Amino acid sequence: MAKPLLGIPHRNKYARRIHESLKLQHIEADAVQSELIDLLERTLRAQSPAKHPGVYIYGPPGRGKTLIMNTLVSVLPNATTARFHFHEFFQRLNSPVNRVPGQPLGAIFAQGLERELAGIEVLVFDEFHCTEPGDAMFMAKLIRHCTEHEIQLFTTSNYGPENLLDDDTFHHLVQPTIDRIQRDFIVFSLDHSVDYRQLESDPGLVPDGYRKGSLNLFETPDDMPVHDTMVEIGYDEIGPVHLRADEIWISFDQICRTRRNTADYLELASRYSCWHITSIPASSTLPMDEERRLANLIDIFYDKNVEVHLYAADNLGDLGHMLHDTERARLTSRLAQLQLNEYERTCVSR
Repeated sequence: MAKPLLGIPHRNKYARRIHESLKLQHIEADAVQSELIDLLERTLRAQSPAKHPGVYIYGPPGRGKTLIMNTLVSVLPNATTARFHFHEFFQRLNSPVNRVPGQPLGAIFAQGLERELAGIEVLVFDEFHCTEPGDAMFMAKLIRHCTEHEIQLFTTSNYGPENLLDDDTFHHLVQPTIDRIQRDFIVFSLDHSVDYRQLESDPGLVPDGYRKGSLNLFETPDDMPVHDTMVEIGYDEIGPVHLRADEIWISFDQICRTRRNTADYLELASRYSCWHITSIPASSTLPMDEERRLANLIDIFYDKNVEVHLYAADNLGDLGHMLHDTERARLTSRLAQLQLNEYERTCVSR
C-alpha cells in the first residue's frame, strides 16, 4: 500500500499554515486563491502521488501564483521539497561543469534530473513555459521523471497548457506534453480581475529586495560614480562598471547590448544584491534581442528578490512591444512594483 505523501497527520494542516503565513505578510487570500490553497492541501494528502502527479496553475500576472507557491514551499519539509524558477533550473541542468565531452543533450538532462531531484517528494516549478523547441524536450523529460519517481509537480505559468509553444511551426513538439498535463494533472486557472502588483501597497510595510527598487525617468543621475572596473563572467569580462561591496552600477549597453545570456545574468545576480542599470534608451526603439535580455533580467531580479534601480529615457511603457502579449503583461506587472521617480535620482550612498 502506498504511504501518504509527507505523512500529513492533520486535515488542512498545510492550508492553515499557508493562510497564517500570508496573514503575517498582511495578505488575506481572496476566494479564488483560497480555492487553490485547499486544492494544494487535497493533492498533498493523496494516498498515491502516481494518481495525482501534480497541479498546473496558470493565469495572468499578479494574481498570486508565485506568492502562494513560495508560501507553500516555506511550510513543507525542506529535505523533501525543491523550488526552482525555469531559467535557474534549465541552467543548472545544462551547466558546462556537469557535461561530458560528446555527451548528447538528452543524457545531460536525464543525469541532471537525477542529480537535482534525488530524495525530492514535492517540486515547485515557477514560470513553466515553452517558447522554443528545446523547451518542449526539457518539459517532456521533467514530467516523465517526476511521474516515474513519484514526485508531485506543482507548476505556475502565465500560459494555459494549450498555449505552450504557441507557434504553428513547432506546436506539435509540445502537444504530447500538453495532452499529458490535461489528462493526468489538475489544471487550475487562477484568473480574476485584480493584478495585485498594480495596487497601492500597504503603507505600513517596509519594502525589501526587488520592491526597494526604482524606475527613474532620467538616463543617468548627476552623481553617478566612475565606472572603472571589469567583471569576469565565464571566459569573458564585462565593463567597465562601478562596484561597491554587493552593489553594481552598469550601463544598458554593457548588460543588454553585448552577447550576454541568461546563465550570465543568473551568475551576476547571485553576486550583487543591488543593481543600478543606467542609460536605458526609449523602450519603443529597442530591438527584440535587447528587449528580451532586459525582460529576462527583470524576471531574474524579481524571482531572486534583487534590488534594482533602472535609469531610463521613458517609463518603459513600450517594453515588450515585440514580445508575446503574455510576456509583456508579466513585464508590466513587475515594473509596477518599482517606485517611479520622475525628477529625483536614487541615493547612491549606503
